[in-house]
Amino acid sequence: MEANGWKWVPAWTVGTMLVAHALGTGAVPMSWWMPLGFAPVAVIVAVVVSFAQDRPFAVPHRALAVAGACLWAAMVARSGWTDGRAVAIVGGALIVAALEYAIPGARPAPIGWVGQTAEAVDRRPTEVLSWETLLRQLTRKELHVREIRPWARPSDGQQIHVDLPVDMTVKDLAAICDKIAAGRRLPQGCVVEAKDGAHQGSAVLDVMLRDCLAGDSRVIAEPTSPASINDSFDVATTARGEELTVCLRQKSAVIGGTVGSGKTTLLHRIIFFLARCTDTLVWVVDFNGGGVAAPWIRPWAVGAASAPVVDWVADTPEEAAVMLAVGRAIAKDRKTSREAIRRKRAANTTVLPVDKDLPAFVILTDEGGEVRQAAGLLARLVDDGIARLAQIARAEGGRVVMSVLRGTGDLLGKGLRSVAGVRVCLRMEEEGEYDHVLGVNPGRARLLHIGSTYVYRTDTDYRPVLARTVDVDLDSIEQHAVATARLRPRLDERAQQVAAKVTVQDVLDGRDPRDNPDIARLPVMRDVENGRAYEGRWERKAAMLAELRGEDVPDDEPALLPAAVPDRPTVAAPGSAAERLLLGTGVVVEQPAPQPRRPEPEPAGQRDMLAEAEALLSPEHLALDGTPGESGSRPATAREAILLVLRDARPDLLTNAQVHARVVEAGYEVSPQRVHQLLTALTSKGEVRQVGTGYELP
Repeated sequence: MEANGWKWVPAWTVGTMLVAHALGTGAVPMSWWMPLGFAPVAVIVAVVVSFAQDRPFAVPHRALAVAGACLWAAMVARSGWTDGRAVAIVGGALIVAALEYAIPGARPAPIGWVGQTAEAVDRRPTEVLSWETLLRQLTRKELHVREIRPWARPSDGQQIHVDLPVDMTVKDLAAICDKIAAGRRLPQGCVVEAKDGAHQGSAVLDVMLRDCLAGDSRVIAEPTSPASINDSFDVATTARGEELTVCLRQKSAVIGGTVGSGKTTLLHRIIFFLARCTDTLVWVVDFNGGGVAAPWIRPWAVGAASAPVVDWVADTPEEAAVMLAVGRAIAKDRKTSREAIRRKRAANTTVLPVDKDLPAFVILTDEGGEVRQAAGLLARLVDDGIARLAQIARAEGGRVVMSVLRGTGDLLGKGLRSVAGVRVCLRMEEEGEYDHVLGVNPGRARLLHIGSTYVYRTDTDYRPVLARTVDVDLDSIEQHAVATARLRPRLDERAQQVAAKVTVQDVLDGRDPRDNPDIARLPVMRDVENGRAYEGRWERKAAMLAELRGEDVPDDEPALLPAAVPDRPTVAAPGSAAERLLLGTGVVVEQPAPQPRRPEPEPAGQRDMLAEAEALLSPEHLALDGTPGESGSRPATAREAILLVLRDARPDLLTNAQVHARVVEAGYEVSPQRVHQLLTALTSKGEVRQVGTGYELP
């Protein structure tokens, strides 16, 4: 017999009748004794099967039933059928079926209910049964709700403790959390989260009964005590008030969020923690004028802090390319340097121990994914550099925190996301963008508030967790920057030596600088060739620091500096009009590598050629091939170029990036940072009007 033994009673009855009839034919002498001899064996089998099925209360009536069936078969085999015997077999079968169905002990005790008191079962029977019914309908499995515990505030939510069947895991339950929320008719913004239970056969459902993330967000209250990159820190808070913590020493991070979702605020929150780390340098890549780094640098720029929290800021593609080349060189050197090997052996680990004497470095990018859409070699170098550094520098103390505006393949590649163990996604414009940033479907709950986010820690969470980030303000940033300035480490001497050896060819990822003269002649590349890629970082940001101090910044910065490029294989001097003319016409004359030599008089033929080239490239000569009115129309300053671009764009609005692109197309060499500074100054003077993220003339 099985657990539902009453279903088998008719089959057992018919079988007994057939056996009795067969034995009654007399084919075997004295055959009516056979059922009596089999009776003890049948009773023993019934008892063993009952205990094996965990049905001890079924033993008495089953033992009597099989013994009675054997006796009845013997009587029929010996003396044949009678009306009384027919009634006896049918009546006995009905009695056994009723006992199998009705006796409580004839049903197995549910797993996990053993030892549970009647008081606990009866306390909230309706709600327990309601949850159990819903879960069984959704899973089509025998789940059992063990108990329901309210949150600290019962109106906020409750925990449903569930015992799982043997063919189900917590991950399986997490996959249907959206259906559970829909089945319970939870309000908008409420979610159900599956967590591990007391053992692997149990789970806990955290059920939010109201939108606990609504209202004002929590204001950050970060201490100023020393910390380490090896420590965990909170990035968001769940509806229950639990802090979601991450550790950047082992994992890079990806942050996604549309404009106004709180993405930059979250980056500031991360810097709040990193500012306390005595073993970590903070480097920032931000092509929007260095806006993320500015409030952390200003206290140092005005003399209120002894050191800047942000050790290096790259607000242009060329500066970012140099930063990533230096970071990559340092990471590679630390794989084999004597000090790094000594530290690893002393700690018996393959992960380099870091401290104030050999600090880690974390590169944060604000809207860094936008660089993937930018044209040009430098943009590709920065994009590749971020992904490569995230892949190779983990053990050596190099980490990346990258933010993107959109969760699309053109802004965030799967290669970078796959090595990011921390994935945070704030509000996005399209539902599919959440899946791309997080790598999994976060569920159907909408992010209704600024700072609401999904946090997915790949080694901790079964699925993204709904939470809300903290709020920060400029005063708190500057106060924290002053208080933690004493904790800031310096780049170790070995790393500085490595940075000094980085070449322009390294920045260009092995490309010959002579094939990219426009890039090689940039001011930052001059510092690279002079061994000052890292050392000269703040000198290159003199204009930015002056602006932070409130000082006047010149309307224009100089055009490209003289070339810091190896000799081109041409007969003309680098950067001269002759070289530009020859390169433009495709004339290249091979010559050996330059050797130190004393100045020699310039040959008359060459002087004539150079003079002719200068004449051909003069504004007067170039104006001969232009349209009427073009001669002398090039603006004299970057300020005039910006005003001209905005005038030509009427009535359209232009963003900062579009203004910069058109100014460069017009032939004026100016950095994105400088365009941003000039647009800000022109806006404050009323010469330019800002509408949202765009600019136009009044």
